[in-house]
Amino acid sequence: MTTLDHIGIYVKDLKRSITFYREAFNFPVHSNLEIGESKIAFLDTGNGLLEIIQRPEPLEVPKGRWSHLAFTVQDYSETLKHLKNLGLEIRESSLPGGTHIAFLKDPDGHDLEIDEEPFNK
Repeated sequence: MTTLDHIGIYVKDLKRSITFYREAFNFPVHSNLEIGESKIAFLDTGNGLLEIIQRPEPLEVPKGRWSHLAFTVQDYSETLKHLKNLGLEIRESSLPGGTHIAFLKDPDGHDLEIDEEPFNK
């Protein structure tokens, strides 16, 4: 079976993004590396890695063809409360059947989705 190992996103400020994902979702740094002038951190999401990449200036973050990253959380209500306390703008919604989902942006404008229940169950 093939499994997803990591997803990589470009960011403008690596330290700012590490802080955001640690404070918002409690993702610890798994490892760091530098390739040329690019700085990279891998964050442990619990089910795989989120690779955040800071390229040297002048930086234009490449526009991807993907829509969003989605995370399932253990306590949906507490997570939303925590994210709102961080001052993040949250858009809440529900799926048919009543499962709650919410949307927000990271510091670089990447769309994030918070799911009450996993889609891959």
